[in-house]
Amino acid sequence: MDKLQVLLIMLLAAVAGLAVSIYLLALSVAPDESPLSVLAQVLTGGFTPSLPFIIPLSSLLFLSTVLASMVGVIYFLVVPEMKSYASGGGKEITSVVLRTLKPEERKVVEVIDGHGGVYLQKYITREAGLSRLKTHRVVATLSERGIVLVEKKGNTNEVSLVEWFREGMHVGNQARKEIAQ
Repeated sequence: MDKLQVLLIMLLAAVAGLAVSIYLLALSVAPDESPLSVLAQVLTGGFTPSLPFIIPLSSLLFLSTVLASMVGVIYFLVVPEMKSYASGGGKEITSVVLRTLKPEERKVVEVIDGHGGVYLQKYITREAGLSRLKTHRVVATLSERGIVLVEKKGNTNEVSLVEWFREGMHVGNQARKEIAQ
């Protein structure tokens, strides 16, 4: 079922629940009068002082619950979901991630990929043409984003591309080579 249809069904259910709640409220206020006339009186004149305190409180509570539910439904159905990097993998996600990388980050990723996906940080510094501090910061950023794994090796770090990213890069490189031929 389409997300928009689910959202519409949820909103209709909330409106129907609110209508039933208002109808029951009108019946409890004046059982001998017409519920529509009681609703009209409440809407035009407000709640009467003789009305028990619990009824307006319960209707307010129900209304706030319905509104919170609608906000939750809208949030989870309308806001686009992020694809999980680990489960999706592949060329599409890798190309999206590559487009978001800064030039220094792209240099570091290309150097690591050029060496089979695993390389020492001190050599990355030389080949990428970055300072040690800049390389450290770029590698830390890539690690936080889940693109590389960093493991301490002596006085330097061994930096490796995560599997899904490396595979996506190779699929993308093969596609580019086929297009070029």
